[in-house]
Amino acid sequence: MCLRTYLAILELLTRRTTLHSSVPNHHTDVRHLDPAAPHCTTRVSTLEAIAEDYGNCSSSQNKSKNLDDSTVHKLRLDPSELAEEHILCTPCKEAVAGCLALQSSEKPPQAKSVFRKYSDRKALELAATMCLTGPSISPPCHLCSLVLGRIRQAEFWREPPHDPPPEPIVVTFVVGRTGGTTLEIEVGQASHRRSMGYLVVVPADHEEAASVVSIMPDSKRFFTFAGEGVDTIHWNARLAKSLTSEASSSLAREWLKQCLQNHSQCTEAAGLAVGRPYRLVDVGKEDGSDPKVVIMDLTVPLPPYLTLSHCWGGAKILRLLLENIDTLTKGIAMHALPKTFRDAVAITRRLGYQYIWIDSLCIIQDSPPDWRTNAAIMGEIYAGSVCTVAALTARNAHDGGCFSEQARNPLSYRHCHISPYWTVKRNSYVGPDMRLRPRCSPMEPFPLHTRGWVVQERLLEPRTLYFGSTGLAWECVECSATENVPHGEVSEFSPKASFFDIMRQVPGVPAELEDGQTPGLRDGAESRKMEEEVYALWLTIQAAYGQCGLTQFEDRLVAISGVIRRIEATTGWRNMWGIWRDSALVDLLWFVDKPSVRPSTSEYLAPTWSWAGLEGGVFMAAGDGKGCEWKAEVVGDGELEDGRGYVKLRAMAKSMVLTAQGTLFPRSPHPLPRWAEVGWTPDESQERAQDGGRGREVKCILIARLQDYLGKGVPVFEIGLVIARVDRHDGGEWERVGLFNHPRDRPEPLFPDSFDEIEKLTETLSVV
Repeated sequence: MCLRTYLAILELLTRRTTLHSSVPNHHTDVRHLDPAAPHCTTRVSTLEAIAEDYGNCSSSQNKSKNLDDSTVHKLRLDPSELAEEHILCTPCKEAVAGCLALQSSEKPPQAKSVFRKYSDRKALELAATMCLTGPSISPPCHLCSLVLGRIRQAEFWREPPHDPPPEPIVVTFVVGRTGGTTLEIEVGQASHRRSMGYLVVVPADHEEAASVVSIMPDSKRFFTFAGEGVDTIHWNARLAKSLTSEASSSLAREWLKQCLQNHSQCTEAAGLAVGRPYRLVDVGKEDGSDPKVVIMDLTVPLPPYLTLSHCWGGAKILRLLLENIDTLTKGIAMHALPKTFRDAVAITRRLGYQYIWIDSLCIIQDSPPDWRTNAAIMGEIYAGSVCTVAALTARNAHDGGCFSEQARNPLSYRHCHISPYWTVKRNSYVGPDMRLRPRCSPMEPFPLHTRGWVVQERLLEPRTLYFGSTGLAWECVECSATENVPHGEVSEFSPKASFFDIMRQVPGVPAELEDGQTPGLRDGAESRKMEEEVYALWLTIQAAYGQCGLTQFEDRLVAISGVIRRIEATTGWRNMWGIWRDSALVDLLWFVDKPSVRPSTSEYLAPTWSWAGLEGGVFMAAGDGKGCEWKAEVVGDGELEDGRGYVKLRAMAKSMVLTAQGTLFPRSPHPLPRWAEVGWTPDESQERAQDGGRGREVKCILIARLQDYLGKGVPVFEIGLVIARVDRHDGGEWERVGLFNHPRDRPEPLFPDSFDEIEKLTETLSVV
């Protein structure tokens, strides 16, 4: 490639023109999408004059406002809102000029040399960070932005201090034995340098050096945009210095508009919502009017509304209380709102909506009856919203908000042409990882996805707009999209899509049941297959949810109750404190990833045989139960007079001794050899487990025998519950204290095979 060609391409890539959009001086009528809806219209003028007549319109997701170009008029895009690519600071220019390997297209020999040094982190940030309040005197350095972006990615999960210590940063140019070229980044003094990863350098004419948006055939696109070059909606959004810019707002509006118009599955999913909020936040207008809490009139259709998904993170935030409800319904000064709430209000206005539901402002936080009423339908509130605004990377309501201005640098994710012959590849784009994953996974979840309440929000809400330091992203039932893949793609790991896809395929519960028939899926091989898929999905949800945190442990069940009710309504299954009655035996075989605690709560939460009463991740010892030889039977369940839950099991039970060291042995009048010890996993910490079992009668209940429990060729294992007698109640009440597993290849198996011996050990026990 000659220098003239390179400069021509560079000029094309960096060209910016102002987008002009005419703003009509008249109001525009917008009809709802549902043809069955009343022909109500919403009057919308400019972005500053958002719709006023929502009270006359239906709340159904299918009747949401039609966001076309006449609904929310585009603001004029200021070119200074966009970052300029391929511009280097003077030290980087000198570093490139001084590196002979970068002055030719020839394959360089193996080498390693210092390329660039920074005295400390602040020096790097000074060269790379955007000026967010206006045009910079000198534009940020693209190459420095890539270096800073790589360091930030490496540090993201370590929660670095807000003011990192002054450590030098060294960038080394490395050519490997096979000719691979990289810029390796290290932080720290020479004797204690820490690697922060590397940037890949490729020839400028290599296909990986193309600095364009991911392109896909028209037939596979979920979103379409006019044009493919510079100055298109998706192109500008990728270069927006801040998510507050009109470039980012335009892309968000376009995703939402096209989903409302074209995605039938998303509309179908939204139609499943059966609840409605009692209060909403009226965001006001950008003419200076303040937002306020409004009480919904339940006798009229609900207006379209958005929802906010965010981390409380233990921060002190503005809350709706009995003492301030009169004040907040009159108006809320914007400066009184935490950062995330202010951003959510701005986003709601920019998307052309008037109302948003925010948990802390729409539920009276110091009114237990109001909280219980709203918490029970919270999943349905999210399911019934037009779209959820998600603050993906903010750790609390004051930390960065939705826009994360200080962390945003789009140049970190754009290729940089550093010479006519070589290009530094962008950092890997970190879009929101959609899968539900335990926290122990190698890929950690974003801060928002560590919050327990968010699990059901993600599953039930039909559409989500993610805002954060990683940029803007979209997730709906049909697809996922990011700034890097704006046309959308089917997400292999989207829990929203998986949940809806499985739920919609379930045949459903017959309207009328014959005498003696129990609720559940219709008979047939296909139904059994779907039943297995629903249960497998539930196990994934349960494992991910157990790893998430809750500000109040009392919310352990209610925070996932929306998902449970959706499964119940679809399948006819019955849930008992987080345990499915239809698969109770396999569900009882849960264990926590590490001995936990059973927190005390102000009200009864769950029986001891339910995972919901313990903190921490929950896993199933027998998986989905396939391959189990069941040795127990559930003969009853329900609530006692005092409200405690119980389950009655008929099974073989063996009396045990729990030693002071926490080991478990069969009760015997004679000393037992070491091989007789029974392996078990206590539910609570060793100390608490010993306290709970010491001095009380302890038994092992055999639930199942598992072939190939620890792999092929290993002995059959027996698995079941470890229970201790309840002291404070008369009769045969027992509490679960753990889970045992024991191989049958010992000289004396724990449980017999002969019919007579089985009969002697079999009894009916009530576990509470």
